[in-house]
Amino acid sequence: MTTKEKMDDTTKKERAREKYGWVVFLFVGLLWVVYGLTQVFNPDNLTDSQHITNLSLSELDVKSPEATKLVYFLYGALGILKTSWSLLLLAITLTGYRRGEKWAWYTLWLAPVTLVGQGIFNSFFHGDFNEMLPWIPITTVSLLGLFLPYRKFFPR
Repeated sequence: MTTKEKMDDTTKKERAREKYGWVVFLFVGLLWVVYGLTQVFNPDNLTDSQHITNLSLSELDVKSPEATKLVYFLYGALGILKTSWSLLLLAITLTGYRRGEKWAWYTLWLAPVTLVGQGIFNSFFHGDFNEMLPWIPITTVSLLGLFLPYRKFFPR
């Protein structure tokens, strides 16, 4: 294999890593849009409120209908927040990140930082380290999306 062929092969590999970097964030963004919209339109999984109050949602509704309405309101508001955050993530991914602009790479560090923060908050709030475990896979995927195209943003 000649030096030129080796360079072409290396360039193809770098291009593949660059391609997969933004596709990873596209996947993460779309996943969170679906999750946020599900939380807005189908708020059936309210385990946090059950964990906090030690009451099922139907028991809470009997004791305090206003508290139940507040739980649904907050859950829906968080779903809207997750959806809008995800749309912002997608916009950055499809514009600056895909083109290799450094500001986008630095900005997308908000994704793993937010996810780690959410895991830590859940762990301390619930008093159980296991509450952090569900956040590890999506955080790992978002870090992969940052590090795969690293050379595109910071060439040697």
